Amino acid sequence: MEIDRSPFGDGPYPVTGPLAVLARVAFLGAIAAIVVAVFLPSHLVPDFVYSHYLQHFAAFYVAALLALVASPRTRLRVIATRLVIFVTVLEATHLLSGARLGPLIDNWVADMGGMAAAFAPVIAERFRRRFVRPWQDRG
Repeated sequence: MEIDRSPFGDGPYPVTGPLAVLARVAFLGAIAAIVVAVFLPSHLVPDFVYSHYLQHFAAFYVAALLALVASPRTRLRVIATRLVIFVTVLEATHLLSGARLGPLIDNWVADMGGMAAAFAPVIAERFRRRFVRPWQDRG
């Protein structure tokens, strides 16, 4: 039986493969873009969608998806913890410039929502894999 080594198959894929490297570069690019957007004056940051909170949600949805793909051997809890710390520190930096806590908490919640939306299908699929299919060997 031949092992499927195509980039989108079920077989093993090398950590140094082009898609794996691209995933890491894209993740670092997303994190850099988020940091730049946070520290730029608000009038210089383009509005991609009409809602400020939807922008936060989308940014961290994409960042979390890229983190999951860029770190295939890292446990989900570790990836999530690192992202939560990053988001918390990033939003807390606004307090140093005198921002009010209420809007920062709203931003943080939108960021967490985006991350949760990215992690949910992965966690659901891992849960589903735990059940034996009727056609699988039960022994």
